[in-house]
Amino acid sequence: MEISELILRSNEIRENYHNLEIQNHSEKWTIEEDLLALSNDIGNLNRLVMTKFGRYYDETPYNLEQKLAENIWWLIELSSRLNVNIESELITFLEQKEQLLG
Repeated sequence: MEISELILRSNEIRENYHNLEIQNHSEKWTIEEDLLALSNDIGNLNRLVMTKFGRYYDETPYNLEQKLAENIWWLIELSSRLNVNIESELITFLEQKEQLLG
């Protein structure tokens, strides 16, 4: 699957969540609230990684793989809301790193 399709699907899913937010809270979450949700999910990811290596106990109802994917999804969502073309920025980032590392 191409990254452009992943971005499109991610944005469509987030739009459905925005509709639920409007339905339940009269407005969609702000960018700051989205970032807070990402921060929470990064904390859950950290706990899952620590659990994987026996440094924490498993208390989350998630698994490591789905939390990694969810964090990527949040980054795609935030890039969209911040008007950042994450696909082209990722390509630029990778090209710069490849050039730097030879």
